[in-house]
Amino acid sequence: MGPATVLMLAGCSSTPVVLEPVGPAPAKHAVYVPTGRLRVLTATETHEIGDNTFYYPHSGYRIYDQNGKLWKYVPNHIGLMDQSAALVKIPAGRYRIGAESESYGVVTVPVLIEAGKTTVVHLESRWPIPSSASSNQLVFLPNGDPVGWRDSAALVSK
Repeated sequence: MGPATVLMLAGCSSTPVVLEPVGPAPAKHAVYVPTGRLRVLTATETHEIGDNTFYYPHSGYRIYDQNGKLWKYVPNHIGLMDQSAALVKIPAGRYRIGAESESYGVVTVPVLIEAGKTTVVHLESRWPIPSSASSNQLVFLPNGDPVGWRDSAALVSK
């Protein structure tokens, strides 16, 4: 049984799904900054404010360090009318994100944060795959939804 099959079967249980590491998009030039940035587009929540006015803020998520210790909880919105996912400044390194995916429930996503770059994790509705990307450059949920660029270090080590 291959790893993809195991992950698909795991999606049927209540155990969170663990994906391959997601890193920043390939870039031509990086500016040295001791920190990077993280944006996680989590599943959204529906809130009615007033008469038939709906807002869809992103659900919160947790960032864990490499030892599994909670580094930070991110509410991922400011108030019930904020529909933008938070941009978090974070020291360069490897982390794990515990978050809710719109199409697959709770998932764990390993992420690489590089100095001066932004790592984006797409867990809301389908992210359109950039036309210049090949499938081996991306990380997918077991149901086939793309969630981000594969960690470039993971590509080299395979």
